[in-house]
Amino acid sequence: MTNKKITVTLIFWLAACLPFAVPSATDAFSLNHAPDLWKQDMLDRVNLLRSKGCHCGRKYMPPVPPLRWNEKLEKAAYSHAADMERNRFFSHKGSNGKYSADRASKAGYKWNFVGENIAWGYDSVSEVVLGWKTSSGHCRNMMHSGYTEMGAGKTGTYWVQVLGTPLKP
Repeated sequence: MTNKKITVTLIFWLAACLPFAVPSATDAFSLNHAPDLWKQDMLDRVNLLRSKGCHCGRKYMPPVPPLRWNEKLEKAAYSHAADMERNRFFSHKGSNGKYSADRASKAGYKWNFVGENIAWGYDSVSEVVLGWKTSSGHCRNMMHSGYTEMGAGKTGTYWVQVLGTPLKP
């Protein structure tokens, strides 16, 4: 038996021995929360945009400091992306009537400012960030100097970016 056949056999044996379970909502967040390259890519692209400045519609937005990733904002973003996908809608208002500030608070983020960008139908980070950049309101969110942190979540082709500034102690 060649090494290739042994490897394939071992993989099939391991897969057959693992219990099958449907992920819970918590497991789904953990899967989204795992170190994904798309998250770093989004943070890098947004920070590159912020470092150069840009036009958001007709308004020029000067360069602003970079954002830091925040896991609580990520959790808030993912919960909204999952809600939109599960309930097949597209809105800043959740299926429970709540908005981004409510979701950020529920995720444990103590905020001074919070904002949200949503998107649907994009296949990549580069496409979704460009989509937000070409929408003046979404662009102003990404370029707003008052925001210091961000998190993002996606499920299927639903994307949510939550921007925030923590409450100072």
